[in-house]
Amino acid sequence: MASNALRQVPLLTLLVVICLVAFSFMPADLQWQEYALKPVNILSDIQQDTLAVLPPAPPVAKVKPPAEAPKPEKELPCPKGRTCVEDFDAKGEGLTRFMKALEEQAPNEPVRVAFFGDSFIEGDMLCGYFRDTLQAAFGGRGVGFVPLTSPVANFRVTIRHQFRNIKTYSVLQRDPSGPALGVSGFSFVPEGDNQVTYSTSQPYGASRFDRVRVFYKSSQTSELYYSLGKGAGSQPAVLEGHGRLAAQTLTAGAGKIQFSFPKGLNMYGVSFENNNGVYVDNFSIRGNSGWGLLGVSEDMYRQFNDLQHYKLVILQYGLNVIQPNTQQLGWYVPKMMSAIERIKKGFPEASILVVGVSDRSTRKDGSYVSFPSIPRLIEAQREMSRKTGVTFWNLWEAMGGPGSMVRMVNAGLANKDYTHLKYAGGRKIANLLAGALLFEKKRYDQKNSSRAAAELPAGRTDTGADSIRHF
Repeated sequence: MASNALRQVPLLTLLVVICLVAFSFMPADLQWQEYALKPVNILSDIQQDTLAVLPPAPPVAKVKPPAEAPKPEKELPCPKGRTCVEDFDAKGEGLTRFMKALEEQAPNEPVRVAFFGDSFIEGDMLCGYFRDTLQAAFGGRGVGFVPLTSPVANFRVTIRHQFRNIKTYSVLQRDPSGPALGVSGFSFVPEGDNQVTYSTSQPYGASRFDRVRVFYKSSQTSELYYSLGKGAGSQPAVLEGHGRLAAQTLTAGAGKIQFSFPKGLNMYGVSFENNNGVYVDNFSIRGNSGWGLLGVSEDMYRQFNDLQHYKLVILQYGLNVIQPNTQQLGWYVPKMMSAIERIKKGFPEASILVVGVSDRSTRKDGSYVSFPSIPRLIEAQREMSRKTGVTFWNLWEAMGGPGSMVRMVNAGLANKDYTHLKYAGGRKIANLLAGALLFEKKRYDQKNSSRAAAELPAGRTDTGADSIRHF
């Protein structure tokens, strides 16, 4: 009878389990010849999965984001109620030369402004207060350039001026045989027994003359004589013969200076100044439309600029251009543009500012009204400025537009010719003009501050490609 094999099944099963458990503990990388032992885990279905523990990763270099360059501030908008300068320079830097000079030059040396105009500015009616405002802000003492003779010497209050036996030449009375005209549109030739005296005029001017510069042209060396103060003796000063424009500098330190010049010498004027600050030279010519600027050669402008280094040239014209109902200005614009171009070439270091015509009134139906032609001239002056790439300031708008001259007359600020200012009116206009330029200085300072901040080198934050771990 065969044996019962069923009894051996539990024993066989136990042996298989023991073998499988034993294989579970064998190394996973065990290999015999070309055969590798496959891992065995009979408990895998009932074991709980666990996350593999990775070795610590090397530290990742922290990268600081680059410093963001400061954004340039927007240009300051023109304040409500102010008439601002319009800049037609291609780069928007029409006043940069002047503003830069105020910033860098004025503390240590003179910054000069040439103010060309007609009877609206004669007698320092406007220029005096304009000069005072700039000198209060940036320094300077003295009225700047004064011609040897002047038709307004009797009512100019910023300096007292007397003269005798001086022959005068001007762009309005041309003489082909006369001497070359100077920057002011005038030249002067002393005759026998000549004398020119300048005195301070407080409270409107400086209390004394510090430095005096005499402008002349001569091919031969000669001498002038001058005395300082009351009762002072006369002393000589040598005038070298250069054949070109020259300036003789005298140290004054007095409230009065009196000159006697060699007969026949070609003279231009005298400048009263100090060693720093701002100086406004008043070059007014009564009845001038602006074309008078073409009566002075470009070479003469350059010669004066070689001695003066003007940083701003202001051109104020228009009162002698229009009548109440002027319709056409084609006869005027091309010549005036030529004059502006000559000024640009003669004063290459200077910013150029065209000042629009002021208000002027005429009688109509029993009352005074502004010339209807004024807006037409303003637009022509603006277009001239645009085409020549210079700056423009609308004086007519600044003083109040239509009817503003009538209002100034009624307030006692202007004369009853409804054209010219009184000194009080000159102060008002001077404040408007100086305010416009000082606002442009504020814009310039802001732009420079933003530019300097933007150009600061950003801190380097890169640590090299090898130190950065990429995933």
